[in-house]
Amino acid sequence: MPLQKVFEYNKVKIRVYGGLNEIGGNCIVIEEGDRRIVFDNGIRFSLLRRLYGGRIEPLGPIELRSLGIIPPLDAFQESQTLYISHIHLDHIGLLSSIPPELGVKIPSIKVLTNTLAAWYKTHKGWLAYVPPDYMEGIKEIKPDEEDENKVAAIPVSHSCFPSYSFLYAGKEKTIFYSGDLRFEPLTGIHRQLDEALRKIGIESVDIAILEGTNFSGEQTIVTPSTFKESISLLLREYDLVSVSTDPLDLETFITVSDLSLMLGRDVIIGSERLFWILDEIGKIRPQLLNKIYVSEELETPAPIPLKSISLRDEVLRNPENYTLLIEPIGLLQALRKLKIWKEEINLAGSVVVLMDPEPRESIKEVEEEVLKTWLKAFGVQVVRLRLSGHYLPYQFRNIIETLKPKDIIPLHTEETESMKKIFQKFMHETR
Repeated sequence: MPLQKVFEYNKVKIRVYGGLNEIGGNCIVIEEGDRRIVFDNGIRFSLLRRLYGGRIEPLGPIELRSLGIIPPLDAFQESQTLYISHIHLDHIGLLSSIPPELGVKIPSIKVLTNTLAAWYKTHKGWLAYVPPDYMEGIKEIKPDEEDENKVAAIPVSHSCFPSYSFLYAGKEKTIFYSGDLRFEPLTGIHRQLDEALRKIGIESVDIAILEGTNFSGEQTIVTPSTFKESISLLLREYDLVSVSTDPLDLETFITVSDLSLMLGRDVIIGSERLFWILDEIGKIRPQLLNKIYVSEELETPAPIPLKSISLRDEVLRNPENYTLLIEPIGLLQALRKLKIWKEEINLAGSVVVLMDPEPRESIKEVEEEVLKTWLKAFGVQVVRLRLSGHYLPYQFRNIIETLKPKDIIPLHTEETESMKKIFQKFMHETR
C-alpha cells in the first residue's frame, strides 16, 4: 500500500496509507516531533477483490504488501504504537505481518483470542496471518484514559464489539480519528459521542479524521429505532425467526434477544462463532444468560453451562416459540444436516433475516445466492435488513456539531468531495 497522501498542519503530519477515497483498508500515521503513532492496519478489500477470486488466492503477506493490499513497512518504521480501533479485517489486518518490535494496542485480547484468532489459526491460506504470532508487546486498550502517547480511546457503538474512536492531544493539534461508529447506539452499553467526549474533557478538536461509509451508494435508512420496530414485527407475525448476523455484532445479539424475550420467545444460539458473546453478556447483562439456549446440534459445547435444546426434536416442532441467532455458515450447516437425516422439514411461515456483512467489502464465506437457494428449498422466506454499523449521512452534521473541528479528513468513503462540501457549507453557516 503506497503512501496515498500527506496532510500537513504546521509541525504535525498525517500520512494516509489506506482508506482514502475507498471503503476499508484504514492505515493512518500521525507525526509530531519525535512521536509517531499508527491508527489501524487494514486490508484493502476493494483492491483484494480485483486481484483474487476462486482458485487465485494470495500467496501471503509479502505478495499482499507488494500489491498495496496491506500497509507497507514504511508505515511502521520509527513508530511507537499501532492502535487498532476494532477487529474487523479492514481495520485490524494481518497482525502477524507487522514488525515484532512495534507496540500494539487492541480493543480486547480476549475477544481477539476467542474470535479471529480461533477462527483463522488453522486456515490454509493467507488468513492464517490474522492472529498474532506473539503476545509480547500487545496490550489492551484502556478506555477514557490518556496514555503515554497522549492518545485516549473513546468507546463507540459499531457492528463489532468492542470498538473505539481515538483522540490524540498533541502539543500543536488535537486530532480525532473516528474508526467506524454509529452516532446513535443500538443498546444502552454505549454512550452518545458527545457524552463520551465530555467524559474526557474535550469540547472541540482541530482535525477530525472521519469515516463516511454510508455516503457511498443508495440505501434504505434503517436507524436503531426502525430496526427494532422491524424485528418486533417479524417476531409477532412469523413462526421461527432466524437472524443471521455478523458474529462480532454484540449489540444486535442483545437487541434481538431482548425483543424476543419481551414477546415471549426463547432465544437459541445456533452458531459456535457466537459463543464468545456469552462472556461479554456475563459482564454486562448476566441475567440474560438464564434465558438463552444453545442448539444441541452444535459440535462444540458452550464455554459456560447453558440450557440446551434440539432444533430437530423441539424447535422445528414448535417454531413459533423460538428465535434462532445464527451466522450464515451455521444456518446453512444446520439445515443441511437436517436434510441428510432425512427429516421432514417444512418451515413455511418462518423467516430468516439476513443482515449485511460488516465490512461490506469483506470476505463472503457463504455466497448469498447459494444460501437463499437452500432457504427457499425449506420454505423459508428471506428478508434483507441492513442496520449499518456506521452513522447515516444526515447525522454527519451532528458529528460536526459535537467535534467542532477546524478541518476534516474524510476516510473510509468513496464520497470524499461530498463530505468536504457539506463540511464547508456547515462551517460557512455557523460563522
